[in-house]
Amino acid sequence: MKEEHRKWGQWLVLAVCMTVVIIFMLYNFLTKIKRDGAAFYESDMTEIADNHADQINSELMQVTAAGKTAAQIIALEKATDEKEIMNVMAAVFDCTEAYEVIYHKGNGAGINHEGKKLDLTQCTYYRLIFRASDVKYTFVKDDGIGGQEAVLFVIPIGDSIEENLLVYYPMERIGKMLRVNSEFDSDAFAALIDLDGNIIESGDYQSEFLSGPNFWANISVEYRTSVNKAKVQIMGQLPGCFEARAADEEKTVIYAPLSINDWIVVIGADQSFVDKKEKRYWQDAVAMVYQLLAIVFICLLIFAVINISNKKKNKEHDRLLREKADTDLLTGLSNKLATERKIKEYMEEYPESLAMMFVLDIDNFKKINDTMGHAFGDEVLRSFGKSISSVFRVTDIIGRTGGDEFTIFLKFMKSDANTLKEAEKLVNFFKDFTTGEYVKYSATASIGAAVFPTHGSDFETLYKSADKALYKAKKRGKNQLAFVDDRDRAAEKTELA
Repeated sequence: MKEEHRKWGQWLVLAVCMTVVIIFMLYNFLTKIKRDGAAFYESDMTEIADNHADQINSELMQVTAAGKTAAQIIALEKATDEKEIMNVMAAVFDCTEAYEVIYHKGNGAGINHEGKKLDLTQCTYYRLIFRASDVKYTFVKDDGIGGQEAVLFVIPIGDSIEENLLVYYPMERIGKMLRVNSEFDSDAFAALIDLDGNIIESGDYQSEFLSGPNFWANISVEYRTSVNKAKVQIMGQLPGCFEARAADEEKTVIYAPLSINDWIVVIGADQSFVDKKEKRYWQDAVAMVYQLLAIVFICLLIFAVINISNKKKNKEHDRLLREKADTDLLTGLSNKLATERKIKEYMEEYPESLAMMFVLDIDNFKKINDTMGHAFGDEVLRSFGKSISSVFRVTDIIGRTGGDEFTIFLKFMKSDANTLKEAEKLVNFFKDFTTGEYVKYSATASIGAAVFPTHGSDFETLYKSADKALYKAKKRGKNQLAFVDDRDRAAEKTELA
C-alpha cells in the first residue's frame, strides 16, 4: 500500500512539473505569437504589394519585348518601305496594351502604326527620344497626341542615335492595376512613385499621403528614419512596410519596387485595419494552439483511460493469479505460504496493534482417513474451509498450513479482554460442526491460541506460542482450546464437546 502511494506521489509530482513547464512554454509561445503577429501580417501585405508590382512589371516587360522585337526587325531588314514598317508597328499595337506606336525617323518626323505622319518636335518630351542606347522608360503627363498620361517606351533601332520606336502605354491601365480596396479596406490607397517620391500614378484615391506631388514629403517629418530605411530596401529591390502619418491620417505604408526606373508601388492601409488584422492573426494562432492542446489533452485522456483500464485489467488478472497461487485447492482457504506472508505483512505494517492467532488440528484425522476413507477425510477439510469463513471477518486471515492443520489470524482486536470472546466463537463453531452427505460426522479440533504482540512480535515467535498452546490442548484430552498463558483457565476450562 505504501509502495502504491509512493508511486502515485511520484506520478503526481511529475504531472505537476510537466503542467508548470507546459504553462510556461505556452505563455512564452503565445507571447511570441502576439509579438510576431505584426510580422505575419506584414509579410502578407508586402506579398500583396509585390503582386501588384509584378502585374505592372509583367505588362511593361511584355510591351518592351514586343517593341524590341519590332525594332530589330526594322533594323535587320533595313526596311525603307513605310507600309512594311507600319505592319511591324501594327503587330506591336495588336499584341500589347499600347495605345500608340510611332516610328521616329529623326529630326522630329514620325509615322504611327496607321500611317499618320506626325511632327514630334512640339512634344514636351521631344529631347528625351534621342541618344537611347537601350530601352528608356519615361512618364509623360501629355503624350502630345491625345493629351493622355502615358509611359513612353523609347526603343532604339539599330545603332542609329536618331531612329527609334516610340510605344505609348496608358497610365489609366496602371491605375486599374493599383486597385487594392478588395484586399484592404475602403480607406486604403495605392500609387506608383519613383525613388525620389514623385507620384507618377495614384488613380482616383484621396489621401493626405497623396495630397502633394511628392509622396515622401507628404509623410510627417518624425518618420524620416523609416522613409530612409525604406529607400535603402527599395534600392536593394526588397519590399517592406512601415507605420507613418500624414497630417491626421495614420497608415501602414507597404512598398514593392518595380524592375524599371526605380519605380515603386506603394500602398497605404489604414492603421486600425492593420491592427485588427494583426489581432485576428494572433487570435487565430491562439485558437489553433488551444485546438491543438485540446486534441493533445483528449489524446492523453484517451491514453490515460486506456492505460488505467489496462492496468486495472492487469491488476485484476494479477490478483486472480495471485489468489489462485495463494489458494489451497481443497479448502478454498489461503495456503501455507500465503498465510504466513499475509500475517507477516500485517505485523510489519501494524506492529503496535492487537491481534490473535489460532493454530488448530482436526482431532483423530488419521483415524478418519483410515476408517472412512481419504475421500471422506478430504470432505471434512473441504467442509471446514467452507464453513469457518462465515465465523470471522473477511479481513481476517484463515489458511490451511498443514494436512489437517489450520491457522486463523484475527486482525485489529479491540482489547485484550476481547480475546476470550473471539476464542469462544471458535469453540462454539466446533460444537455445531458436522460433515458428510449420507453419514453425518461431528469433527472436533484441538486449538492453541496466542496474542500478538504479547506472545510474539514476529510470525515465528507467535506461531511457536500458538503451537505450544495447541500441544496443551491435546495434552488435556483434545477437543478443546488452550491459550499459551492459560487465560482460558483463569476464566474457566472450556470443553468443545
